[in-house]
Amino acid sequence: MHAMALSSPAVAVTDEALARGARDGDQDAFAELVARHRATAFAYAYARLGQREEAEDVAQEAFVRAWAALDRYRPGACWGAWFMRILRNLCVDAARRRAQHQAATLSDDWACPAPCPEALAITGEERTRLAVAVAALPERLRTPLLMHYGSRQTCREIAVALGVPESTVTGRLAAALRRLRHGLREEAT
Repeated sequence: MHAMALSSPAVAVTDEALARGARDGDQDAFAELVARHRATAFAYAYARLGQREEAEDVAQEAFVRAWAALDRYRPGACWGAWFMRILRNLCVDAARRRAQHQAATLSDDWACPAPCPEALAITGEERTRLAVAVAALPERLRTPLLMHYGSRQTCREIAVALGVPESTVTGRLAAALRRLRHGLREEAT
């Protein structure tokens, strides 16, 4: 199998081109996809699961599953969105397998691997209250919230990963924040 040229300074190789190459058996192309998406996959899994080792395992398993399922990748489709669906499903499965209460599972969601400003501002009891409120959000609101604040992804990146318009992501983030503010205010009174 002819290896795809990955380091051409004049032309950047897209994820989709790498995925097509990987689908055709080019292991170097798949290795490049892993290198490009490893940090984001870990950050997302860590934000969803709250435990470093479990997040590393789930992110690695997502790449293994993606490699095994490359025959189901549709050339021309967004590889990042396809991969994120695999990762998201594995995170959901991992969370279901855990015997702990979902609030305990999410208690460290806002503790980014490199702390973001939101994580630095929230401490102790506030973190627990926030985790419970986040856990109470419906999945369609919780996922973009965790991707944006936990993994620090842009609305455009989240839209691609979830396969929805960017305006939908913006709306869901706003709705999630409204519900969190409302829920935390009610709890405080």
